[in-house]
Amino acid sequence: MVYHNHNWTHRMRENLSGKTLMDLRYGRGGFTLIEVIIVIGILSIALLMIARIFPLGMRAKESAEQCSVAALLGQRLMEEIKRKGYDALKTAYSSESPHYGVGEGSFRMHRGFRWQVEWWDTKVPNLRKVRVRIFYGEPRLTDEGTYQPHLDLITYLAKRN
Repeated sequence: MVYHNHNWTHRMRENLSGKTLMDLRYGRGGFTLIEVIIVIGILSIALLMIARIFPLGMRAKESAEQCSVAALLGQRLMEEIKRKGYDALKTAYSSESPHYGVGEGSFRMHRGFRWQVEWWDTKVPNLRKVRVRIFYGEPRLTDEGTYQPHLDLITYLAKRN
């Protein structure tokens, strides 16, 4: 008596991917040309979307760098103003009014960055408000007009006796 295990012979005819020899012989394995074209189309669209996002990230990085440099320049200028003190404001940044002053300039070592210092007396005697404004980046056109990106730093200086 010959005993055949049908399951065993069937399994022997299967390859590792689960396809039988019959499937492979009659072209039932692999991808069709239309499936390959669809996959290439989907991948192309995905890559184009990624390529569009990349420049936005670069612009955001550049803007963040400019803002960081503006903050450092503003802090440096503010510290210099604080070091010189209350009375130096009138001579360094003067105007027609004895209670207000303004001055502006640019940074030699940092092209594209400008500064403006503005001070005014407060209602509290012997106390002045000082604003350092650092302009950076390219001016942009908005509905209200031209907008120049800037960073403001504000402090108060008291007169020392």
